[in-house]
Amino acid sequence: MALVTGADSGIGEAYAQAMAEAGADVVCVDIDFVGAKQIADQVRKLGKRAVAVVDDVSNEATTLVESTIEQWRRDIDVNLTGVYLPAREAAKVMATNRRGKIIATASIMAFRSPAVAARGQWYAVAKAGVVNLIRALGVELAGHNIQVNAIAPGYTRTGIKGGFLKVPSGPDIERIKSRTPIRSLAEPNEYKGVALFLASEASDLMTGFTVAVDSGYLAW
Repeated sequence: MALVTGADSGIGEAYAQAMAEAGADVVCVDIDFVGAKQIADQVRKLGKRAVAVVDDVSNEATTLVESTIEQWRRDIDVNLTGVYLPAREAAKVMATNRRGKIIATASIMAFRSPAVAARGQWYAVAKAGVVNLIRALGVELAGHNIQVNAIAPGYTRTGIKGGFLKVPSGPDIERIKSRTPIRSLAEPNEYKGVALFLASEASDLMTGFTVAVDSGYLAW
């Protein structure tokens, strides 16, 4: 059984498909019930069981000068607490079964100065918290035979921030490409392989680690 948050579209949708293709039943979680149900239907077409669950995984990004405490709490709640709570509940079940895999989504912005992510000041701070949360949970849950790791995606052609990354070309796209050695943005499906690796026995000796899948952005 796999539980995937943000399953309505983009990377979350790719994770849900990957888990189903590998033989897992999937709980599809998203703020958009209609979208989550559509992905659950896709999973069922692959011959696996699926259920759609509503949860709020939206994000409001701000700069420091414009920010309010409510916006700070929103970003921290969605991007950090929103990882902690599902992980905690999953761990309760996995600890009883003495096995399990928890995979979170961080971001390459977790490894950069938050000032670099001017459009998402608190997003970057929260995602850096995810990296250390994963380290802490990896240590905490190791005795229960639960591995906890994360994927830090690079710039990906999803609907985030109004979908500006989906356009074929333009100043923003070319600027991002110029910062990546591979000179390309990722498609959501390109994360399936690393997600399946972290969900499989092949990663049993990995825990507390965040894998950057970023077209070489952090190596530049």
